[in-house]
Amino acid sequence: RYLPEKKIFNRFKQIPLGSTIYHVLEDHQGRIWAGLKSQTVTCIDPRTGRYSKIVFGDPANESSVHYILEDNSHALWFSTVGAGLIRLSPDRKTFKKFTVREGLPSDVLFGMLEDDNNQLWVGSSNGLVCMDLKTEKIKVYTQANGLVTNQFNFNSACRSTQGKLFFGTVKGLIGFNPSTLNRKEQAPGTYFTSLQINNSEVSPADPNSPLIRSITHTDTLVLGPDQRNFSIEFAALNFSSAKATRYQYRMQGLDRSWTYSNTSRKAYFTDLSPGRYTFTVKASSNVGTWVSRERSLYIEVLPPVWRTTAAYFLYLLLFVLIIGLLFRQYHVFQKKKSLAELKLFEHQKQKEIYQAKIEFFTHIAHEIQTPLTLISVPVTRVLKQADDYPALRKSLLMIGKYTSRLVELTGQLLDFRQTEKEEFGLNFVNVDINQLLMDLVDSYRELAIEGNIHLRLELPEQAIIAFVDREAFIKICSNLLSNAVKYARSDVRLSLYLSSPGEFSIQIGNDGKAIPEEYQEKIFQPFFRLKNIEKPGTGIGLSLARSLTELHHGTLILSSGKADQIVFVLALPLRQQYEFNLSTWKKI
Repeated sequence: RYLPEKKIFNRFKQIPLGSTIYHVLEDHQGRIWAGLKSQTVTCIDPRTGRYSKIVFGDPANESSVHYILEDNSHALWFSTVGAGLIRLSPDRKTFKKFTVREGLPSDVLFGMLEDDNNQLWVGSSNGLVCMDLKTEKIKVYTQANGLVTNQFNFNSACRSTQGKLFFGTVKGLIGFNPSTLNRKEQAPGTYFTSLQINNSEVSPADPNSPLIRSITHTDTLVLGPDQRNFSIEFAALNFSSAKATRYQYRMQGLDRSWTYSNTSRKAYFTDLSPGRYTFTVKASSNVGTWVSRERSLYIEVLPPVWRTTAAYFLYLLLFVLIIGLLFRQYHVFQKKKSLAELKLFEHQKQKEIYQAKIEFFTHIAHEIQTPLTLISVPVTRVLKQADDYPALRKSLLMIGKYTSRLVELTGQLLDFRQTEKEEFGLNFVNVDINQLLMDLVDSYRELAIEGNIHLRLELPEQAIIAFVDREAFIKICSNLLSNAVKYARSDVRLSLYLSSPGEFSIQIGNDGKAIPEEYQEKIFQPFFRLKNIEKPGTGIGLSLARSLTELHHGTLILSSGKADQIVFVLALPLRQQYEFNLSTWKKI
């Protein structure tokens, strides 16, 4: 500060020596404001000597305050190099920042001026900024608006007495009247200039052209199903700043919002669905206002033949016809199914009656055979003592004869019961072998757990489907699996696989005791049991399993009888050829 009475300069000691001062301003209250580095300003009241310091951001940010301006509302504005624009309220209590996020073209700002229209003008490194101080709305002017350059310079801003503004740039001085610059330009409107279909421009004279007259004078456009790929070119004519003109367009019926374009004057549409649309385009004025003289084009895209109303009616007719045929086929199928179920039911009933008869006679044979045996022994003993009594001996011989006959008959009945399986008609059905074995193994899980037996099932990835008698097949596998669990020490393995084309096999093995070689075939005989076997049994299971296997045209063998390697192999065909009659059962 210069002291005239002493003719000396006095340095403000509050500001450290060596500090760089970029700009100084005296506000309406006579206080001195100085711009420093790190978004910092100092305020000194010369009358009181009071000093204050304001930091607007992180002190580590070295953005310097290069220009200070007080507007007509006494708010202070600070332009910085790197931190944008800062406004300090008239009461000097709050501040607000404006950066590129708020619409500035750059955060590097230089000189500032206020015009008569309450607008703040700021030079930047990327254009000239105009801010409405009431609304804080920002506009940016660039070379597209006629500027010689977008790069302004430090502390080079001046306002003339006539209100004209001058700014220094890296390419010289520019000056303008803000009132004239902001006058809105009346736009003549937007026009369609070209139509391209499938990447080829079309005119009214072209074959299959949808245009009756020039696209410029066309309001309605009807496109065929093969013309759904097209583009429309447009232009706003007679603007003084053509490079600053921007466009926005929307296809109603397709787009929910407007599409903005700064450079391109063409809208592209690909595979537009059949229907009705309205294409609307409009352009912005030289100061960024969207003019109301928009241009619209009504477009109808016709559907292909297979999507017309007549086609849909035909589809409906065919659908009804197909449903009718399916309904009829369903009734035919249900009728055949009912007949088949009836035949199967009758067959099952006949089989049940037959089995009941066999069971009855077998039971009677069992009940009769024992008393007959008890009778025949004393009769034989008495005969030896009746030699001296001819009449008695004759009667005893007759009793012995008929007793032997009855014993023979009951024996035949029991033998027939053992061999009647040869006359049993199997009912072959399509069975999922994988699923059946899983269910069967699951039923033996608890038994295996109780005996500390590890039960394993190995199945192929693809399910094996075969024609078998379900009940007979379950009996075969149950007998084999039951024996395996009963005689195993700790491990039972069951494996299913395709052994050859048209045949599948099941291996059931355990780690039980060895079976002598001379008995490996006899174990399939009825009632045969190995000696020294601690487990209870009747000796019928394996015999029954082999008999049922043979009825399936399959084989059941003991492939390994070694200790810890007991393996039975069951092989059955995937398909069966059989003859089956309801009145008589024939051997398979």
